Amino acid sequence: MSHEITIQQAANRADQANVTLLMLRKVIDDMDTCDIETAVVIACDLVGSVAAWLIEEQAQREKAHA
Repeated sequence: MSHEITIQQAANRADQANVTLLMLRKVIDDMDTCDIETAVVIACDLVGSVAAWLIEEQAQREKAHA
């Protein structure tokens, strides 16, 4: 199975998730629940694709070294 995203895309998404969560941390007291939920969903979507990429990459490396 080939990766659905590239390593560069995974790195960019991880960075975007990091920035989203850092911004959320700074302004969470001024946000309403709906905005907080939106930011969390965005971060989850970004991190989910990165996690999937890392899991697939690890499986491919283990298979190659088996």
